[in-house]
Amino acid sequence: MNRNIRLIYTHSIFTQMLFLLPVVVPYYHSIGLSFRDFLLGEAFFSAVVLLAEVPSGWISDVWKRRTTLMCGALFGMVGLAGLMMADSFWEATISQGIIGIAVALNSGTNTALLYDGLYEQGRADEYRRIEGARHGFGIYGTAFSCLAGAYLFTLHPKLPLLADVFVLLIAMITIACVREPARHQKSVEKHIFHDMWVTMKYALAGHPEVTGIIMLSTVILCTTKLMLWAQQPYYQMIGIPVEWFGVIAAAMYVIGGIGGQFGHKIDHFGSNRTALGFIALALAGACFGLVAFPTAFAALPLFLIGVLGYAMGQPRIQSAINSQIGSERRATVLSTASLMVHLLFIPTSAIVGYLSEHGGIMASLLWTGMQLLALSSIGWLLWKRSTDRVPA
Repeated sequence: MNRNIRLIYTHSIFTQMLFLLPVVVPYYHSIGLSFRDFLLGEAFFSAVVLLAEVPSGWISDVWKRRTTLMCGALFGMVGLAGLMMADSFWEATISQGIIGIAVALNSGTNTALLYDGLYEQGRADEYRRIEGARHGFGIYGTAFSCLAGAYLFTLHPKLPLLADVFVLLIAMITIACVREPARHQKSVEKHIFHDMWVTMKYALAGHPEVTGIIMLSTVILCTTKLMLWAQQPYYQMIGIPVEWFGVIAAAMYVIGGIGGQFGHKIDHFGSNRTALGFIALALAGACFGLVAFPTAFAALPLFLIGVLGYAMGQPRIQSAINSQIGSERRATVLSTASLMVHLLFIPTSAIVGYLSEHGGIMASLLWTGMQLLALSSIGWLLWKRSTDRVPA
């Protein structure tokens, strides 16, 4: 199992090495597209993930998780290669859609593979620590790639994409070496769509704590994603040179990686509901702070809150769900949680894109903070009500 853990760590590092990430908005500008065009492409990306998320989780539950992850890496390479050759809005958007299929295949499957292996060895109680480390190492990979990607962009705009394709090839080879753990496999009771529908109902209505986690985490993870994409136009607005984007992103992801790796040490402080509620308040405050204090001195720590919110919140969300769900439906439920994030992101990204086009990035951040505060308050109160008789 220790060999499997090392391979899963390595796979996470390479799949999260996103060389294009710190310069994606400048890259779109280099092919004649705007930030709004990018957000519309991201909305299409989320729609594809939305449609593929739960079916991909079902495939992972009834098929081999290792093979599912290999297919995810392959689709990722195809989508990135398409984006590298794109010179129009629709070519770039279709490429983002192919990358969306890759994300759906990977989502939930990697953490389910890890939990299955630990459970098989009687080490399920170690999952939170090991998943936190996996998540942290992946963020370290993102940090390194951000630093390198910004430099590669200054040499040629397409070099970051070429590097992304290469590391996904390494990720595919790495995950092929993992031993698939034994797990209980249930047969499809009627057909694939009935099976998925039953599992989604179980996740969203049949289990109060899982429902509550999904509801609140949806708003949090949607916000962290919007804050991530807002960084580059915000930095351009306040006059930070593009060549510094990678350095800033790398520093933030290193700190976020540390938070993700060692976040399990503070899990005993408060319930899951309390922790996620605190993260939501911190993110809303960061959005409002960015609007109120548009300076580099304030922007860097405030955007760091978004990175930490993702880095420390995601493993806790995954652990809480995994501990409640059997292996026969684990990846499907995890995919359902991810699906809800994309369901919220699609209309939100369209609104944020419109606001950025007509009111600037400040209007976008103001809307993001207001939406987070309103929806997370509703989600937290509903979760509290649904778990009055269930420990949170």
